[in-house]
Amino acid sequence: MQLKQLLQLHPGPLATVLFYESTGKLLALSDRYSIKPSPDLLREMEQMLGQDTVKIR
Repeated sequence: MQLKQLLQLHPGPLATVLFYESTGKLLALSDRYSIKPSPDLLREMEQMLGQDTVKIR
């Protein structure tokens, strides 16, 4: 499963922003990737991206 697919399975009001450490750039995703955070979503994202890579603000 890709990140975009995972985000679309958890729609909600919170905007999703990606931070690229290598370049220091932020990328705000479109509203279609806004999410409703949950422990399940965070766990799945960290399994995909690595431990301690997901932050909610």
